[in-house]
Amino acid sequence: MWVRAEQSMGESEEGAGNDVWWSVIKARLRRWNWPQTYRFAKTSVTALQVISWQERVRSLWVAATATLERLRMTYKLAYYIIPSPLARRKVGRISRQALAPRLRIICNPTSGSGRGRSVMRELEEIADWLSEHDLPAEVCETERQGHAAKLAREAVQKGMDIVVAAGGDGTISEVMQALVGQRTALGVLPLGTVNVWARETGIPLRLDHAREVLLHGIRRRVDVGRANDRYFLLMAGVGFDAEVARRVQDGALTQMGLKLVDYFATTGWLAVTNQSARVTIRYDHRKRRTFNAMMIVISNTRLYGGVMTFAKRAVADDGLLDVVTMEGGSLIYRLSVLARAFFRRAKLGPRTRNLQCHTIHIESTPPLPVQVDGDVIGRLPMTFSIVPSALSVIVPPNAPEDIFHRPPVED
Repeated sequence: MWVRAEQSMGESEEGAGNDVWWSVIKARLRRWNWPQTYRFAKTSVTALQVISWQERVRSLWVAATATLERLRMTYKLAYYIIPSPLARRKVGRISRQALAPRLRIICNPTSGSGRGRSVMRELEEIADWLSEHDLPAEVCETERQGHAAKLAREAVQKGMDIVVAAGGDGTISEVMQALVGQRTALGVLPLGTVNVWARETGIPLRLDHAREVLLHGIRRRVDVGRANDRYFLLMAGVGFDAEVARRVQDGALTQMGLKLVDYFATTGWLAVTNQSARVTIRYDHRKRRTFNAMMIVISNTRLYGGVMTFAKRAVADDGLLDVVTMEGGSLIYRLSVLARAFFRRAKLGPRTRNLQCHTIHIESTPPLPVQVDGDVIGRLPMTFSIVPSALSVIVPPNAPEDIFHRPPVED
C-alpha cells in the first residue's frame, strides 16, 4: 500500500512538472515577435541564395578563364601556321615582282571618278588578280601633266605587252602618244566622266568587269588621227565644241568636281551666243572650200561625248578621216543639229556636209580653237591627217563590228 502511495505521488509530481514547463513555453510563445522572426527567416534564405549564386558565378568565371586560355593558344597556333591576309598579299606582291611585269597600269588619280586613294587600292587588287592569272602586272600613278606618256614610254622600252590607261579619255589620249607605231597594246580601265572609247568599243564601265577584257580581250590595229604633231584616237573638234572644252577645263564647276554640269551649262550658253567664223578647208591637197562654220568635227570613231554621233560612217581601221562641217545658223538650226546627232541620224541638216579624206588643212578668221579627245591644243591654222593601223588596242571579243573592218591580229 505504501508503495502504491509513493507511485501515485511520483506521477502527481511529474504531471505537475510537465504543466510547469508547458506553461513556461506558452508564456514565451505569447511574448515572441512573429514579424521579426519572419524577417529574420527571409533574410537567412536570401543569404543562402547569395552564397549559392556566388558559387555559381565563381564556377562560371573559372570556366570562362579556361576557355579564353584555350582560344588564346589556338590563335597563337593559327598565327604561326596560317599566313594572314596581309602576309598573303605581301607574298603575292613579292612573287609578282619576281616576274618581269608584262602589263603596266597607269592611273590618273584625279580622273572624273573622284575616288582618289580608294581607286588605287582597287587597281592594286586588279594587278594582283592579273598576276595570279599569269599576266604579271604593276601599277604606276601619274604625278603631273605629261607623266602618263613618260610612264608609257618606259613600258615600251621594257618590252611590256600591254599598257593600261586607268582614267578618262584624256588619260587614254596621253598614254597613246607613246604607243603609236609600237607593238605594245593599249588597254583601258575606265575611270573618267564620260569614257567615250570604253562606250564605243563595249568595254564595261565597272572595273571588276573591265579587268576581264585585259585578260580575255582581243587585239586590233586601229588608225589614229594627227593634229599637227598631236595624235588623237577619237576625234578632233574645231570651233563650237573646242570653245566649250576650253571653258570647261578651266571652269569653277569643273574644279569642284561638277564637270558634267559645267559642260551642259556652257554648251547651252554658247548655243545662244557663239558666232560662226569664216573657214577655208583644203583636203587631200587639191580640194578647197570656204564657208561660215559653226563647228567642224574630224572623226576617227563615231561616238561623240558618249551620247551623240556626228560621223555616222566612221570606222576605226579604214585608213580615212570622216569630216563633218556644220555651217552657222539660227538657234533653232543649231539645236536641231544637236538633236539629230543625239538621236544618231544619218543626216544632220541642210547646211551640214560629210566628207572622207586622208589629210585636211583648216584655217579661219578669226582663228578658232581646236580640241583633240577633249584637250584643247591650240588654234587654227592646223593640218589633220590619218595614220593607218598605227595603234594596237585591247577590246572585248564582242565589240561592235561596225566600227572595225579588219580582222583581229594575233598576239
